[in-house]
Amino acid sequence: MSVGQITDRNLFLIGDIFLTILCSSHILSIGVLHSTAVTLNSVSCASINITVMKALHTTAKITGQLLTIIPTHSASPDVAQYCLWDSGYVTTCSVIPGTSSSTEHVVVVTIPGALIEPVNPEATFIRLCNDINTDVFSQVSGGQSTWQVSCDALQAACDLLWAKAVEMKVSVKSIASITPVNVKSFPYQFPDGTPVVIISVKASSQLTASEGEHITTCPLCDTKVVNMHNHVGCHILCTLTDTPEELPLKQEVGLTSPYSFCGHAGVPEYGSVNSGLKNKPCRNLPLKCELCHPVLPPQPRKSTQKAPALPVEAIWRYNMMAHILDQHKEYVVPGHREARVPLPVSVWNTMKLMDLEQGTSCIPKDRWQPSYGDASEQDKENMPVASSSCTKHPALKSAGSLPPKRAHTSLQLRLSIV
Repeated sequence: MSVGQITDRNLFLIGDIFLTILCSSHILSIGVLHSTAVTLNSVSCASINITVMKALHTTAKITGQLLTIIPTHSASPDVAQYCLWDSGYVTTCSVIPGTSSSTEHVVVVTIPGALIEPVNPEATFIRLCNDINTDVFSQVSGGQSTWQVSCDALQAACDLLWAKAVEMKVSVKSIASITPVNVKSFPYQFPDGTPVVIISVKASSQLTASEGEHITTCPLCDTKVVNMHNHVGCHILCTLTDTPEELPLKQEVGLTSPYSFCGHAGVPEYGSVNSGLKNKPCRNLPLKCELCHPVLPPQPRKSTQKAPALPVEAIWRYNMMAHILDQHKEYVVPGHREARVPLPVSVWNTMKLMDLEQGTSCIPKDRWQPSYGDASEQDKENMPVASSSCTKHPALKSAGSLPPKRAHTSLQLRLSIV
């Protein structure tokens, strides 16, 4: 992309820069995008009349890639602030169907033309900017020139587009939602985590109200968040992997059994959290340790066993590894303790982390939880092997002489969260 007069006065061209409102973590904010496709009545075109594109009942749609921008910082409120493009793109992760792996790619969204605001960025030279960290512009070709948009223009566009969305009776849930890999990349914010004052407060209030959620302050970093469970989950995983955080924490996550701190947000629904969602990747839940409380077999000649509900101490998923290291020292813990008793597959599956939740927490891949691929083979070693020799039996047996079916049972337990 070149800088200067990118957008024509009357035509919107493929490659032009535009603004639109996007949703991320229940917050509506303005996004700066590079257009890659234009359609009108489902027909692709290289350009479109801006008046036609922005009409309330237009059929035009614009597809674009979400850009990363870096705001300037000034000690004086009287000095205008700008956002500069660093030649980067906001990325997200998509789970590969049928697996726990994910792929990272640039965020691409398609927006109705009525919710588009074209913008003409202003060319600027990075070396002339004294109010910005020039080290973050290493991706800029030649390291010299880029373009900028004023923060006032972004704020005005955010308010304008939201007012238009209200007029069109657009549902807040129908606005494009993204989950960036780096939560600091969008919504746009200053290095200290302060928003670039381009969030539509009215829109965010309606969105969180529709979801039945409220904004709270993280007790660890003072950041205002909507989903405390996911936010604190990122802090926990960073502590687990010794990953430095961009913002210093007011207090440590914990020293002993620290990983139940998500309880500040309450215990969420088990179903969705246990599987992990794209916009809610944290899977930290209180679970029963099967090494402490193994499943008991049924009584002889019975297929089921009615077990009383017994209270047990539950272990948070993110704390399971520390629990096994401390309480079950005879077992292998991948990446920490080898040459011990193989860890049962069911226990490993309980403590195993998904790529999505580690990637969303910005943990470097070299610090991700190590694999334990031979766990299934280790379990097979403990299974009885069928004999190669066999004895002849009558072709048919009476129903009364048939062996009983293998019984399956589980002990009902009531979790006591610690």
